[in-house]
Amino acid sequence: MEADAIQQALMAPISPVAAHELATEQIKRCIQLGLFLPGEKLPPERMLAERLSVSRSTLREAVRVLRAAGYLSVRRGAAGGLIVHDAHVEDPAELRAWIRTQRAHLNELLDYRMVIEGAAAEFAARRRTDEDLARMEAALQRMDRSKDAALAQTEAAAEFNAADTVYHLEVAAAARNGMLRKAVEDIRREMYLPFGGFFVRTRTDADVYHRNIYDAIFDRDDARAGEMMRLHIDLTRKAIITFLDADRLRG
Repeated sequence: MEADAIQQALMAPISPVAAHELATEQIKRCIQLGLFLPGEKLPPERMLAERLSVSRSTLREAVRVLRAAGYLSVRRGAAGGLIVHDAHVEDPAELRAWIRTQRAHLNELLDYRMVIEGAAAEFAARRRTDEDLARMEAALQRMDRSKDAALAQTEAAAEFNAADTVYHLEVAAAARNGMLRKAVEDIRREMYLPFGGFFVRTRTDADVYHRNIYDAIFDRDDARAGEMMRLHIDLTRKAIITFLDADRLRG
């Protein structure tokens, strides 16, 4: 009977998923990962509909849902269009106070990242291709171009964070394990919007480890790649502690 009850709980009635719900989820995923930047205009309706392989009416329904949820807004005028809403907390004191209330959860997220992304880096070192390395290098160069300006400009910081996300996803993709890649994507989605204000405002210097991780993957040194990734994430944790306990802010 106990097994029957568990089966019943796990096998709930299935509801059909409408096309606009799938489109909504895909656009939301890009926003949550920071791949559509705050304040950025989305591609034109026709282009976005083609990219998602949906009708324009389906896309409009997805946009309606995303606007109602606060992910998008509409800018009027010649330069108007669908704009990604900046959901980050702007006031440093408010951000610090809010992160303190979420500190236990944030520590859990960082613990999870160390386990998942450390393993992804190790597998990437064993399985990477030259094409994987080229994509990682492109993300590193994109971060290098934006990191100095990121200290003073919110827009540049968002660009740096987007390149950072791409880099970590490329490392996960090089691991050749779909479950690991999805886990990396999910954890970054959970961290970017609620905690992104910290990364926009505070330089962690964690980007120093990005090159070390790349070099280890290039050398196919799986142990060093995993260790560099874990040190990178641990440095982020220490930077958050510094942010909470001191007043060293960007800008």
